[in-house]
Amino acid sequence: MPARFEVLLSGSVRPGVTSSVSLVIDGDSVVVIDPGMVHAKGELISELAARGLSPEQVTDVVVTHLHLDHTMNVGIFPNATVHDFMASYKDDVWTDHDLDRFRVAPNVYAIATPGHTREDISIVVISEAGMVVCTHAWWTRNGPRLDPYAFDQEVLEDSRARVLAIGPSLIVPGHGAPFAPGELDLA
Repeated sequence: MPARFEVLLSGSVRPGVTSSVSLVIDGDSVVVIDPGMVHAKGELISELAARGLSPEQVTDVVVTHLHLDHTMNVGIFPNATVHDFMASYKDDVWTDHDLDRFRVAPNVYAIATPGHTREDISIVVISEAGMVVCTHAWWTRNGPRLDPYAFDQEVLEDSRARVLAIGPSLIVPGHGAPFAPGELDLA
């Protein structure tokens, strides 16, 4: 059975910087992706409450990379295991994982997509509406085409191609509304 997927908050870069925050319910797993900077913590908690959830019910938090604008609110989920590119963290236990085989839940897994940072991952969700990829390979549907913080633009372009090659029906960029791959506008 595919996972239920929703964007809780679409990110932005103006007037303030906010992260795109997503929610996945996959069996017993309640997963939040990139709970970084938002207008106010209460906004994120309210979005969960509107779906009948509390921060305590979140089982897993995944961050696509370790910039504060994507990690800032990890601590509001007291019972969650936190996952990044190299490990999973729960209370005082740190467990390394092999990224190529890492699944957060049956229909939620990570792929390496360096470019914005060396450690970037994208989260693939097999959802009721098709494959969704949460990624910072794109800031928004409209760019910027050249990432001003990329450590290597060519590596980023390879990661973008990797995301497109797996055939997602929806992409959730790091700081913008979700879009279908055919809607990309990076001219």
